[in-house]
Amino acid sequence: MDPNLASMIAGGIVLSILGIIRALNASIEDRSARLGKGLFVLGIGMVAWSRIMTPAGLMISDIPQAFLIAVVALVK
Repeated sequence: MDPNLASMIAGGIVLSILGIIRALNASIEDRSARLGKGLFVLGIGMVAWSRIMTPAGLMISDIPQAFLIAVVALVK
C-alpha cells in the first residue's frame, strides 16, 4: 500500500473520531457543534477519497496495515 494513501486512511479515521468526540462534547455543553461536524466530514472525505484512489478497493483488514504504514512514514 502506498504510504500517502495509508496516511490518508489513518488521518481520516483519526479526524472522524475526533470530530465525533468534539460534536458530542459540544452538544452536551449546549454549544454549536460546527467544528466537530466539519472534522467528521473532512475525515470521512479523506477515507472516501482513499477508497476511490485504491484500485482494488479497501477492506476492513487494510486498516491496521494502513496505520502501521502511516506511523512508519511519520517516523522515517
